[in-house]
Amino acid sequence: MSDPKIVWSDDVNIDVYKPDYIAPKCVVGLDRDGVINKDIGDYVYKVDDWEFEEGSLEAIVKLRKLGHKIVIITNQGGIEKGIYKQEDVEKVHEHMFQQLGLAGCPSIDGLYYSASSSKKDMFAKPNTGMFKRCEQEVKHIKFNKGYFVGDKISDLKAALKMGARPVLVRTGYGKETEELINKRFTYRNIRKATRVFDNLASFVDMLDDNS
Repeated sequence: MSDPKIVWSDDVNIDVYKPDYIAPKCVVGLDRDGVINKDIGDYVYKVDDWEFEEGSLEAIVKLRKLGHKIVIITNQGGIEKGIYKQEDVEKVHEHMFQQLGLAGCPSIDGLYYSASSSKKDMFAKPNTGMFKRCEQEVKHIKFNKGYFVGDKISDLKAALKMGARPVLVRTGYGKETEELINKRFTYRNIRKATRVFDNLASFVDMLDDNS
């Protein structure tokens, strides 16, 4: 069992204007690869390989301005496999935070990642160790009062276990996951509970319209 690494966006010094935000409305949890950044089919652990999914940068800025709590929860099993190091992940995250800050989102509420490559690890999705630890450590975070956005079946399973509303985006592996939950009978409950959007931006637009 591996302990999740926790990184706070406030640890990154970003000299930008912080707007006045309205009170938090709900929790929006985000997977990373395939939701925020493009999943290149291999592990994204180099800054040069980082590229935001279309509209995702602006979507996160909008989430913050709307007053929602934002938490990123991501599996980074390539660390345990020896493909890359924890320091590589932290450099990528620092780059991500810098780009968010320059775009108008100087901080999020938390980022958790698991270095484990085992689905049996309590901290690796679809298990809920990272979610539960987040609820314990971050004020006003209750996933049963929010959403979790992902592109893989493990994201949807974790969301349901935590009582969050699962959201599937068609970026990353999302189209394949949508086909899977529509075809496989054993995933019928996941299919019924999940809302599907083309990308993170379209999901956030829905939240904005309903706010």
